[in-house]
Amino acid sequence: MTQAHPTAILTRPAGRNTALVQVLTQRGWPILECPALEIQSVPLQAQHKPLPRPDAFDLVVFVSRAAVAGYKHQLPNGYAWPQGLQAACMGPVTAGAIQRAFGADLTVLHPQGAASQDSEALWPLILAQKTLPRSVLILRGQDGREWLSQKLIALGIAVTVQQTYQREVASWSEPLCGSLRALAAAQAQVVWLLTSGHGAEAIVQKMKALELLPWFERSAFVLTHERLRPVLGKALGREFAQLCHAVASPEDEAIVLCFDQIVHQLKQT
Repeated sequence: MTQAHPTAILTRPAGRNTALVQVLTQRGWPILECPALEIQSVPLQAQHKPLPRPDAFDLVVFVSRAAVAGYKHQLPNGYAWPQGLQAACMGPVTAGAIQRAFGADLTVLHPQGAASQDSEALWPLILAQKTLPRSVLILRGQDGREWLSQKLIALGIAVTVQQTYQREVASWSEPLCGSLRALAAAQAQVVWLLTSGHGAEAIVQKMKALELLPWFERSAFVLTHERLRPVLGKALGREFAQLCHAVASPEDEAIVLCFDQIVHQLKQT
């Protein structure tokens, strides 16, 4: 019989799980933190080009919290956000990070509520503005958001892309690897939290290296976007519909509810 609380394995970058760990622990979940990716800021000198400043654009799009932190690191200390310049992002978590970094009164355009938190959800909000931007700065990692760039360019909007952080597959300590091997040896039921396509691919890569892929495929999954289904399925080389999973929005409250939903699903199996 499936135990009431499987182990929750959290794969967000180090430092991003504090509040989630506290809530899940209070609800009886054993926790194992296995960061899929390491996020590193990209120094300006590594860009080999002048830094695009916000005041040169009509709209600045931050693709994630990592983009916020990376861009703030690249800007001069004490940089003041230009008055009246709007920022945009894909969800309220990143919006909060933008306002903490550049000012609580900064207007941030982003999808609200239960809407998908992605470029497709942001796009109609951009189109709904009284005046379309003539120039847009997109702040991202080494890749991503090509769809948004193409849609903007198709409207004749000038797009500049700036890399503000670098994603690398995380290094795992031997004790962490040992914990995973012990869970696999015991055929323990676990629930993985996967929050990005790159992260999902990195986790599959790590599981292959540890020769734990068969156990991993019998896990359950909490995903923070529908788009992660085909990404994980492709990485595993199988139909994702065969895997036990649930989809939540990226906020911690929604993720916790999704973990509870997974427990209910497991009890039915």
